[in-house]
Amino acid sequence: MLRDSPLKKFSRPVLFCSKYGHLLLVLQFALACSSGRETSLQLSPAEADTLDPVLADLRLSYDLTSSLKMQMKVVIEEKGKSEEVREILWYKRSDTDGDLLHIQTMGVFNEPRIIAIAARGQFLLYFINEQEAILESLEDSVLRAIFGIDLRVSDVRSAIFANPFLDGRLDYLSLSKSGRKLLVKRRGEETGYIEEITILLQETDPTIRKWIIIDQDGTTIQETKFSDYRSVGGILRPFQVEIARPLDQTRVFLKSIKPEINTEISDQKFSFSFLPKNTKFGKTRSGHMK
Repeated sequence: MLRDSPLKKFSRPVLFCSKYGHLLLVLQFALACSSGRETSLQLSPAEADTLDPVLADLRLSYDLTSSLKMQMKVVIEEKGKSEEVREILWYKRSDTDGDLLHIQTMGVFNEPRIIAIAARGQFLLYFINEQEAILESLEDSVLRAIFGIDLRVSDVRSAIFANPFLDGRLDYLSLSKSGRKLLVKRRGEETGYIEEITILLQETDPTIRKWIIIDQDGTTIQETKFSDYRSVGGILRPFQVEIARPLDQTRVFLKSIKPEINTEISDQKFSFSFLPKNTKFGKTRSGHMK
C-alpha cells in the first residue's frame, strides 16, 4: 500500500479530521458536548409554555422533510491556511431503514473523489482514486476513531436540519427572551459543559441562529451560526453555515447550492454495492485506526 494513502492517515486521526472531517459533519460538525454535573437548568411552567410550541415548529421542519439533495461549497480555514472543496449531499428518511446519508467530495473536474455513506447501521468512507475504504458499524466510537473528535451519530441529523434539539435532550433547559430572540441553555454531553442555542422568532417559522458549546471553564469549544434562511419547498433552510472551533484554530464555512426537498432518491444511492472487488479496507479496533 502506498505510504501516503488515505488509510495510512488513519493512524493520525487529528490530521485526518482536518482534511476529511467536513465530510460527515459538513453541516455542522456538532460535537458531543456536556452533561455530567448537576445544574440548575429548569424551565418554569410559563417558560415551558413559551418554548414548547417553538420546539414543535422546529421539529415540524424535520418531520416534513423525507428527502434532501443539495450541492455545497465548503471552505475550511485552519491555522492560517484555507482549502475549498465542493460536495453533494443526499439524505433520505426511510420507513424501514431510518435516516440514510450519502456525501460526495468532488474533484477539480467535478468528479467524485471521496464518498461517505451512513446507512442501515453502517458507515462507509471510500477514496475512489485509491480504491481504499473503511466500512464499520455506525457508532460514536468509530466516528471518534476516524475523525479524531467526539462526533456523535445523532449530531449529523441535528446539523443537517439546523436543529440541535432533534437529539431529544430536553430535560435540563433554561430560557431567556430579548425581543424576538430566545436564548435556550441546556446541559450538554460532557461533564460541566453547557450549550447556548439562540432561536429567532419570525412571522413564519422560528429558526436556529446560533449554537455555542462551552466547557466547564467557560471556554467556547465550538460555535455554529446558521444564516441566510430561505424557503425550499415551503420549508425554511439555512443557506449558509459557519462553524468555528477556537481551540483548534479551525473555521468551516458552508454554502448550500440548489437544495431540493422531498424529491425521489433511490435507495441504491445509499448502497455499498458499487465498491470494486479489489477495494482495500482499513478498520478500527479498540478506538484506534489500524
